[in-house]
Order: sequence, then C-alpha cells, then structure tokens
Amino acid sequence: MIIDEEIDEYFEDAGHANIKMFKRFFVEEGTVFIYDVEPIRVKNGMHISPFFLCTFDNMSDEAPFGIGPSVVDSLKDAIEKWAKYVGDDVDNPFREALNQFKREV
Repeated sequence: MIIDEEIDEYFEDAGHANIKMFKRFFVEEGTVFIYDVEPIRVKNGMHISPFFLCTFDNMSDEAPFGIGPSVVDSLKDAIEKWAKYVGDDVDNPFREALNQFKREV
C-alpha cells in the first residue's frame, strides 16, 4: 500500500511566479494589458520558462487571451484566440495593441 509520503514525491511543490505589468495599450472598448510572468523555480516544482500574458479589460472584467515568449508572440496568440472565440466581425483589440507596439519599437 502506498502511503502519503510516497505519493508526495510524485507531485510538484506549489508553483510561484512574479507577475509584473509590462505594458498597457488603451484601445477602443477597453485596455490591453501585457504582463511579464517570471516563474520562481523550486526544487520539486514547475520549471516553466518566463512568458508574457495578454489580457483584455473591458472595464467590467479582465480576461486572458494570449501567451508567448515575447510581447509580439503573445499579442499574435491573443489575436488568433480573439478571432476564434469572439469573432472576426468584432474589432480585435489585440491587433490594435500590436500595431501600437510596433510603432513604439
């Protein structure tokens, strides 16, 4: 019979991450936020590489849409997910944010 201590070696320790707001873009209908997620490695925990997370805040809630290893990759992922889940017929705030970002760089 397996006891709790033996089972514990197969599970990871709780993961932790530092999350900082990296950039925000004011777009029609709300705000696109880009967060820089820096996982904190622990001995038996997650070993995820740092990534960027894009969200859209429509002033009533903030929903995650895209992730990626760079700001551009996370915005492109968010553009695709917005088109898939919200629709192409609705203005894509992440496309607007990507255009703003490219003008800044």
